[in-house]
Amino acid sequence: MADLRLAAEENPAVAELLATVPAGAARIEDLVQRGPSAPIWHSLGARGGRACGWTEP
Repeated sequence: MADLRLAAEENPAVAELLATVPAGAARIEDLVQRGPSAPIWHSLGARGGRACGWTEP
């Protein structure tokens, strides 16, 4: 997640996109073990915070 956030911060176009369109990432292990609807998604546009389900803002 940290690498994806860093890439977003370094690219102005991506940073602008993330300011208007929520984007998240999850670990493959979490997807396999808990499923895609579990609260395993982490925002790429925000630092910290709790993981959430893919339908949550």
